[in-house]
Amino acid sequence: MKRTKIAVKKIAETAKPKKQAAVTERPGAWHLARTETERRLTDFEFGLERLAQAYYRWKAACLAAVCDVPLTGDDVAVLNVVRMGDEPKRLSEIGQLLNRVDVPNLQYATRKLVRAGLIETEGSSSRKETRYRATSTGHSVTEAYAALRAATLPPMLEGLDGWAAKSEMTSSHLDLISSLYAQAAQVAITRRHQP
Repeated sequence: MKRTKIAVKKIAETAKPKKQAAVTERPGAWHLARTETERRLTDFEFGLERLAQAYYRWKAACLAAVCDVPLTGDDVAVLNVVRMGDEPKRLSEIGQLLNRVDVPNLQYATRKLVRAGLIETEGSSSRKETRYRATSTGHSVTEAYAALRAATLPPMLEGLDGWAAKSEMTSSHLDLISSLYAQAAQVAITRRHQP
């Protein structure tokens, strides 16, 4: 962590324009953290980035332990959502459940999972109406994934002081922050190409 801060500081120093910035920067500060609120937001976002990367790495590793198909954390998310409730789902429903709008990447993931024999299509020949469901192999793999997950993560989490109460509060905060990011994205789109 200390090396990262030093590397970021060096990068920030070499990238600084020769003219003094209007905002007085603290030593080690950078363009995303000019105020105290921005610093807190930046700390939160970096924590979120690291959490997301660790989470997706965990999902890929957990699946790799129970299945020989090389899948990314994103692929595992799609597989688990398709399996959720054991109800077939359209691509739009998968995207909605995962809060994703990158349809081409979702299509790529579903094609990959179909080729691997973990999910299959059913229904219409129309892409919009095609539904995906777990195959019997996909069902077995997701059950093995769930069993390994249950044997690994819950015991670690239960060892954390106050995990249950903190996780509920954190979940509601994350939902709220997620909606704020969605609103901020809409504002950013409206300001696109404005001087």
